[in-house]
Amino acid sequence: MNENNNNPLTPALCRVMEACVSLKTTETKIIADHLNRSPATIRNEFQRILVLMNVHSRYAALKTAEEKGWLDSDTKH
Repeated sequence: MNENNNNPLTPALCRVMEACVSLKTTETKIIADHLNRSPATIRNEFQRILVLMNVHSRYAALKTAEEKGWLDSDTKH
């Protein structure tokens, strides 16, 4: 994970975003199952991501994080 470029996301929030990339979905239940977390936790983490990144959708957050190099390069395909 690249810590440069003023990444506002915590490592835990980056893991949520990286799971979306590797699983090719933003569906809460799928991400929660993959990360062994509750769907409510994933929803809350996505809300934090949207606020921290100042975007209005999960897809916009993913696009921005990928463009800025905030996600682990191992998750990109």
